This record gives sequence, structure tokens and C-alpha cells, in this order.
Amino acid sequence: MNTGPKHTSANPSMSGEKLSSKGETPFDLPSPVQQQTDSRRKLWLHRVSLRLCELIVLGAVVFSLVSIFGKREYQLLRSSSNHSVASNQEITYVAVPGFFKQDKSNADPDKIGPAPNRFGLIDSHKHYWSTFEKKISKLNKKSDEDTSYKVLYLARHGEGFHNVGMDYYGEDEWDRKWGRKNGNGTITWGPDAQLTDNGVAQAERVHSLWQRELERGGGIPLPTALYVSPLVRALHTFQITFAGILDSTSEPLIIENLRDSYGLRTADLRHNKTWIREQYPTYKFEDGFTEQDELWMKDERETDEHTEKRVKGVLDKILSTDDTYLAVVAHSKVVEATFNITKHQDFDVPTGGVVPIVLKVVKNKI
Repeated sequence: MNTGPKHTSANPSMSGEKLSSKGETPFDLPSPVQQQTDSRRKLWLHRVSLRLCELIVLGAVVFSLVSIFGKREYQLLRSSSNHSVASNQEITYVAVPGFFKQDKSNADPDKIGPAPNRFGLIDSHKHYWSTFEKKISKLNKKSDEDTSYKVLYLARHGEGFHNVGMDYYGEDEWDRKWGRKNGNGTITWGPDAQLTDNGVAQAERVHSLWQRELERGGGIPLPTALYVSPLVRALHTFQITFAGILDSTSEPLIIENLRDSYGLRTADLRHNKTWIREQYPTYKFEDGFTEQDELWMKDERETDEHTEKRVKGVLDKILSTDDTYLAVVAHSKVVEATFNITKHQDFDVPTGGVVPIVLKVVKNKI
């Protein structure tokens, strides 16, 4: 029998030694290396959390910006996708001076007036419209396949109730307070301002001018392509202006981007598509025209730069057709944008005014 000393186990659990009150053993304590590793892991997780927070905030900002500007850009993309210009072409426009008083460098709007005789045509000989039409035809015959000449009868709507309100309060006060309302208790200008009695009379005056010029100078060339803003003051102006002038089958195409600068002012919040169709049942809508006004914003006004950009899209669309004579009834901002794009002489077009423009249209390959 072995009577030597007994050896105890090195493992306390095997030796029967009692554990600490927390049940920890010497092997449960983290080593310095483990502590450093855990610290690094926590620091990494903290940095990841901060980066995720940054990405969430950035995403929220981007989403807000898209919400504000997305609808605008969608309209521009839709306009550009609807016209027939090839993707490898860019169209430029230059107003050709020498035909109308309004395109002279010293043109005086007060002396010329909103709807002058012959629509401002300089030539006053007996067959002035016949001569004019021959000149345009000759320009087109001499042009190459990428160049054409068009005549755009560009009209501003008659006076609306919003024009009266803005003249009374001034533009600053209009944008600060009154333009954001629908009226002042005496007159109503929003939403979608209608023509005043004076505005109706202005449109009737232009209608009479068309009638006279059809009977003079060999007859003014009538537009074969017709376009109008969806705002009621422009629709009503078009209706009055061309009643009995054009063939009954000649109806305008309503184009969203021919509207006035939008946002902030209730006068520029259009009616829905159903209402417009009920009031003007024979008018046509461009493809993609939405039921509700998806562009107008309560607290922000469209910039002039953005207006010009979308008007350029409209010109690309309508001036790519085979029509030589076109008519547009729209708004002051559309008129201004068209002048800028075509380098037309600055000319202040009042409500109910019409400016014919001879345009040189060139398709440039890019």
C-alpha cells in the first residue's frame, strides 16, 4: 500500500475548494489583451453608429430636396421626352429682326401698343401679308435640311383679377401677404385667376384685329399649330381671340409648361384637368397632363431660371413640327423667357398684347 503524501488537484473545482460568492474563478478574469480588444471593439461600434447616423441625416436632407425639386424636374424631363428632337441634336433659336416694329432696337411699347395695326408688321404696302408670306417661304427654300424659319404669334392673356390686385398692393406686398390669399373681400383672384371685364375686352380687341388683318394685305397667314397655357385666364383669352377665326376643327393643345411661374401666389394654382375639360371640351391635352396641379407650392416661388429652362423644352417640342405658323397664348414670364431664349429685342408686352416673331430654327448635331 502506498503511504506517501496525497497530491491535491490544481483545479479548485476538482479539489472541492469553494468558489467566490460570484461564482468567478481565476480564469474568468479578462486579461490585459482581452481588455484592449474589447475597448477597440467598442470604439469601432461607436464609430459605425456615428457614421450610420450621419448617413440617415444625409438621406433625410436628400429626400427633402427631392420632394421640393423632384416634381419640377419631372415636368422638365417629361417635356423633353415628349418632343421629337433626336438625342444627339440641340436646337437653337434666333429672332430675325426687320419684319415687325416690336423687334426694333428702339421699340417703344407705349407707342406701338399691345395690338397694333398689322400686328406691328413694318411693311404697309397693299399686299403686305402676301409679301410677308413669300419672304418666309423663300427663306425656307434657301435653307439647308437642319435650318427652318417659323413665325410665332406670341400672345399674353388679357388682364386678370390678380393683375389688378398686384397693381394695387405692389409686388413686394403681394408676395408677402395678399398674393398668398384668394382675395381681399372685394375681388377674388385665386385659385386660378379669371379675366376681368377689361381683360375680356382686351381679348376681344385682338380678335377684331385678326378679323381685320384677314381681310387686308392679302390676308394674314393663319397659325396651323396652336398652344395654350392651362391657366384659365389664358384659356379664356385663346377662346375669345380665335372664335370664328380658325376652322372649328382647329383646337389648341394645352401644355403644362406654358403656364406662368408657379408657387406662392394662389392665382397660379390651376384647376384640375376634369374642370378644364368640362369648360373647354374641344381643347386637347398634352400626353401626361396630370389631374391635379402637382407643381404649385405654397411657400416657394419658381425662379426665372427654372421658368426659362422649361419654356426652352416647350419650344424644342413645338418648333420641331412641320408647321411654319404657330400661335401661343400664355403669360408674361413665358413671353420674357421666349425673348431671352431667342435673343429677341426686350419688349414689355402688356396684358392682351401680341408680338409676332420670325424665328430661325437650327438643329445642331452634338
